[in-house]
Amino acid sequence: MNKIILKASFLALFSFGFMGLVAANPCAGPNPCAAPNPCAAPNPCAAPNPCAAPNPCAAPNPCAAPNPCAAPNPCAAPNPCAAPNPCAANPCAANPCAANEKKAIRSHAFDNFEQAAALGEKMWRNESLGTSGLACLSCHSDNAMLNFDVAGAFPHYVDMVGDVVSLDQMINYCMLNPMKGKQFGKNSKELTAMAAFYRQLRMNYDAKHNK
Repeated sequence: MNKIILKASFLALFSFGFMGLVAANPCAGPNPCAAPNPCAAPNPCAAPNPCAAPNPCAAPNPCAAPNPCAAPNPCAAPNPCAAPNPCAANPCAANPCAANEKKAIRSHAFDNFEQAAALGEKMWRNESLGTSGLACLSCHSDNAMLNFDVAGAFPHYVDMVGDVVSLDQMINYCMLNPMKGKQFGKNSKELTAMAAFYRQLRMNYDAKHNK
């Protein structure tokens, strides 16, 4: 009888334990190892340790040095650029030779030397310049009495005048005396033309005689 009861109890205990093991099996739930492995990510501790670098706060405190702003402010001194600029008044700007307004001695007469000499040649041959009926050519044909061989450039001494005269003065002397006419104005185009032709005669003479 006791053996029967003991066997029945053993079977009941075995069946209860077996059922308990089936209900509490941890492998029956989701496998935690199937989730992403956190250890597979890069190890943050493998990077250089920022705390291993020198501590910047261990250096001397820059604020402990004298404050440069406590010194006198250089900008508080008078600004030298605020004074009048001495270069603004350029003394060379008042050059009298560069004046735009020019006082003419006469109205425009010639564009070049050749024009003046051409008019002088016509006058040289004109017998109506004076009242004596003579022209300059009457006394000075072929450079006669011009003394190019001995006389230098004007001004020089002229025997007929008895004085040292300029070329313009010599022309007017001839106009008043041999020509019995009126002298030319000192700034007239006629006097310029006569002087230009005389110069042309002199240049031709000097070129011919290699002077």
